[in-house]
Amino acid sequence: MKELNIAFKEFYSSIRSKRFISLMAFYLLITFFFNYAIKDEIINSAGQIEVSHASLSLTGAEGFITATPLSISITTNLMALMLFGAIIGIALGADTINREIEEGTAKVLMSHPVYRDQVINGKFIGNSLALFSIIMTGYIFSIAYLLLLGVPLDGASLIRALIAAVFTLIYMMTFLSMGIMLSTILKKPETAMLLAIALAIFLTLIYPITVNIAADKIAGEEPYCPPQHYEIVPGQPIQRVSHNPCPAMDEWLNKRDLWQKRLFLLDPTHHYGQLIISAFAGDEAAQDYLPLGESLSTGFNSFAMLLVELLLPFTIAYTRFMTSDLR
Repeated sequence: MKELNIAFKEFYSSIRSKRFISLMAFYLLITFFFNYAIKDEIINSAGQIEVSHASLSLTGAEGFITATPLSISITTNLMALMLFGAIIGIALGADTINREIEEGTAKVLMSHPVYRDQVINGKFIGNSLALFSIIMTGYIFSIAYLLLLGVPLDGASLIRALIAAVFTLIYMMTFLSMGIMLSTILKKPETAMLLAIALAIFLTLIYPITVNIAADKIAGEEPYCPPQHYEIVPGQPIQRVSHNPCPAMDEWLNKRDLWQKRLFLLDPTHHYGQLIISAFAGDEAAQDYLPLGESLSTGFNSFAMLLVELLLPFTIAYTRFMTSDLR
């Protein structure tokens, strides 16, 4: 019960802070910008369902995704949260503990009949509620925008968009736990904040680029393959007149893809992208959504890995806080 009291207090103080209000306003501005940029695509897809292969090259996530007006809008917004949400989550947690210690409020709090685990659990829950409020605000904003455009909404897309929102919350909570971990390790809130933002940018932008470069280096030099020969006849479709199989290229591509998958295992951004694709997964043959159970099963491994990446930093933060000197 005391955890909830601390959580609601943390949530209330978070949403009243200038930092939170600024982040919320900036997120809504980005959401509006992305929705406006794809307005024509959303209107043209009204009443239609199309399943196509989607590849998020930066994150290494890929799969068949079902395109409806709502799924197009939501996935576009969530891709923006891939970077922005990581920064929000880690920034909320980066000064959660050390600022309390620096200002002396931690000792005042611990003078009350509360345990340390209740404090850190309450702060984590409170900041998670703040993240949830950001996600749902963007979700409601996207639906309201579609309704203003006169675009009909289907129930299947609404349910899957809610599932995608849950995945987004877990993703942002992963970075929140990283921020709280830094907050328990570093004494200066300013240092923790700078390092936290740098870590978020590294994991969402720099590391995925590094993975692609490293996989190419590990796979070795791209093999040479003989060119294909085509016959061009005016008024006739282009026809290939010779086929030169290139097993060396196939082997090189398989090796590169294998190392990309191995290296992306450490990246929460990759697992988040894979979960978003699984939420809106489609059947190319049927040109419709996959059954919900089958759709979610395609993202089970990414879901498990994201939970591990959420719990590990929080476990470190929990251990540090329980044994640290609060002076």
